[in-house]
Amino acid sequence: MKITEQLSIGGYAFTVEKDAAAALQEYIGALEKHYLSQEGGKEIMDGIEERMAELLLDKAGRGGVVTLDHVNAVINILGRPERIEADDPGPETAHNEKGTRKLFRDMENKRLGGVCAGLATFFQIDVVWLRLAFVVLTLVGLFALSSRGMVTLGMPVVYCILWIAMPAAKTAQDRWAMNGDSGTADEIRRNVQAGLHEMGNAAREVGKSDFFQQFGKLILLVVGIVLLVSGTSAIASLSIISLNNLPVMGLSWEGWLDRLAEDFPWLAEWLGQPWVLCLLALSVLLPLVGMVYGGVMMVFGFKSPSWRPGLVIFILWLVVLVVLSVTLVTGSMADYFNFSC
Repeated sequence: MKITEQLSIGGYAFTVEKDAAAALQEYIGALEKHYLSQEGGKEIMDGIEERMAELLLDKAGRGGVVTLDHVNAVINILGRPERIEADDPGPETAHNEKGTRKLFRDMENKRLGGVCAGLATFFQIDVVWLRLAFVVLTLVGLFALSSRGMVTLGMPVVYCILWIAMPAAKTAQDRWAMNGDSGTADEIRRNVQAGLHEMGNAAREVGKSDFFQQFGKLILLVVGIVLLVSGTSAIASLSIISLNNLPVMGLSWEGWLDRLAEDFPWLAEWLGQPWVLCLLALSVLLPLVGMVYGGVMMVFGFKSPSWRPGLVIFILWLVVLVVLSVTLVTGSMADYFNFSC
């Protein structure tokens, strides 16, 4: 039975065989000698140890024993100081030499299979918009009836194909490859130093932007008040009109339906259905609720909850519009063909 030691690396406790612990400590000491004297040396070493911990967790597992083979494999990935010096590109512009991103399913940020999260990382876009596009296109396919009365399931099929075709990012190296990160210690050094330079530039710009920040806050407050007052007034007005069945432009809702029935009987029949009335009400009410919500957030400076109610309202509104549009077009086409026949 081999003797083991307890080591803390990157905030994780590992059980390490004695010879592996010696090799690991020697390697960390060599890295410290190489990096601590450089700009951001402590941050660089913190980043290296965090990455080292990720690799050891992948190879040994949680609660497993780290062996010398595991340590050597980690060292080969991160790179030895002498190899780093030989391969060092030198200028700070080396940070811009980002590796090619690889397409994986992002299992850490997944909602279903990680397809949208992986595509968003690969193309460097916000995953929320990609998920929204999938949902909207799926709903369009579900409600867009063909002439044979069959629904199209194009987007779910595409999602399933991508799910099968895209490998899952199961290891730390896979996750780094999604961002074009080589995973070496010197890659961490370049990232840390570039971040420090950006922070320094941002700090120098703070003094110049105070006036614009205050002006921006004032504009945000005015816009928030306008949204809050407008949304609240519109909701109150619509509530009074609907509850008291007040006429709009001289006609009640029944009067508008009677007038439509003279020229467009199918449209009057469609508008008279309870579910259509509910969707029409939501198509008007949801934007107003969004205005009130946005106004409250701007005026009082509240932070949006993690479930993003503003985005939820927007998605629901889009769904309502899609359903109304598709059923309206389908009804008009059916009426046209009936009229032609």
